[in-house]
Amino acid sequence: MDLLSLRRFDLNLLLVFESLMETNSVTRTADRLARTQPAVSRDLARLREELSDPLFVRVRGKLEPTALARRLRDSVRRALEAVDTALSEGGGFRPAESTQVFKIGATSAIELLLAPALHRFLESGAPNASAYFVPTYGDITPVEQLETGAIDITIGRFDQQAHNTSFVPLFEEKRVCLMRRDHPLAGKKLKLADLAGMRFISTVNMLGRDNDVDELLRQHELPKRKFPMFVSAMAQAPFAMRGSDAVITLPMRVAKILADQFDLCIVPMPGMVSNRMYSIAWHSRWDSSLAHRWLREAVISMLKDEPKKARPS
Repeated sequence: MDLLSLRRFDLNLLLVFESLMETNSVTRTADRLARTQPAVSRDLARLREELSDPLFVRVRGKLEPTALARRLRDSVRRALEAVDTALSEGGGFRPAESTQVFKIGATSAIELLLAPALHRFLESGAPNASAYFVPTYGDITPVEQLETGAIDITIGRFDQQAHNTSFVPLFEEKRVCLMRRDHPLAGKKLKLADLAGMRFISTVNMLGRDNDVDELLRQHELPKRKFPMFVSAMAQAPFAMRGSDAVITLPMRVAKILADQFDLCIVPMPGMVSNRMYSIAWHSRWDSSLAHRWLREAVISMLKDEPKKARPS
């Protein structure tokens, strides 16, 4: 079912369908839509007749969607979101009047980098709008969340192969170690073997996951890194590091923030550890949304590296 075929449906039926998919209950759908249960039941009957399918069957006291209902859900959701966007932006997007909630996927390290600038931007230009951060992996494009609108944009180290997803490179960054100033390795040039002997603190989303540093150690037949602790967010790591030789690894610009706040020492990673490119990504279905474009352009301006000027000869 595409948007053209959806035009013959009463929009209220689509709202009922989407709510039933979320609640699995006629009663809860009636409450959510401020309707009566008989009215919701009549709309469900109309949907069943239109589509020649039961759509929902009762299993252990819940309405479970049929195979057709599951296939239709993404199309119905896109149709409702398109209508909602059109209505909200019908007179143009006015940031100063907007009450929109923007959802941003990011690691806690990128959140540290972006949140202060974004807060100031919203406070000055869209005081009634708000934003919240959704935790994501730094190197996996959250395609489903972008498509469904669970998040509007995401920032990370993406491979840029995701279908129907747009990417804009933001900055290339070297990673560094952050440690206390009297750490035995502070001020020294780290070698790959040093990483194998160090103790690291990371965020819980990295529990059980290897990255390119771990792969380098494996290639050189060095021991795996030790992780005595995983914290909920990178901002908690400096507190856990106090009085210990544990370290954290971060992009340089994020490390500078924590180093200044907690009087920590920045030590470059070994030269074999490559720089990483960070990008912003969004689903292409939001390309034409004025509010979405406003958010994207703002975040890009906050994070994107300025082009390097050619040196005079």
